[in-house]
Amino acid sequence: MAQKKNKRRYKRDLLKQLEATFDLERLDYQKKTRPVQGKAILFGVLAAFLIYSLGFAAGYTGWQNDVVDYAMFAKMVWLMMIPASVIGVVTWLLVKNRLEYPVRCEMRDYIRALEGEQGLLWRYLPLLNELGPENLICKEMMVRSGEGKIEDLDPEDYGKAVNELISLLRQSGSKAVSSGTMEELEKNLRSGTAPP
Repeated sequence: MAQKKNKRRYKRDLLKQLEATFDLERLDYQKKTRPVQGKAILFGVLAAFLIYSLGFAAGYTGWQNDVVDYAMFAKMVWLMMIPASVIGVVTWLLVKNRLEYPVRCEMRDYIRALEGEQGLLWRYLPLLNELGPENLICKEMMVRSGEGKIEDLDPEDYGKAVNELISLLRQSGSKAVSSGTMEELEKNLRSGTAPP
């Protein structure tokens, strides 16, 4: 019974350590980019409106001067929606990426500082293998962390991986971590080098 309490205490201490190590606010990509989303959509709608307005004005001027008949003008009004929509979507994507770039750079710098030269996230791989072996995003991030490919770590996926790991630990309830996982995790946390 005492052994089981120690395993649960170990899990609780591990959760506290994870929450202390990783600043979840700085790794929450969705929350940090939410203010940018509205601006990007606004720019896309504005670009589509301007293109459609220019096309409509050209068609209307042609119709007023009897260069274009009524049927052609009616078709032109509908056809101008296609390029206006395409340009609006492209503008939205460009502005969104441009406005999210500083957030990604700030997160990448934070991840680089966290990972250091030996990596950090890979050390929790035994815990992930026990609690959520089917989580491929977490595994991919941990493998890249172990290989030292910090530049290949996508900030959005890294934040998701850390949040998933912490939520898996929280949702495991009273299920204790196995002693083999505890030993391997302790060995990883003590070691200074990445896995072979």
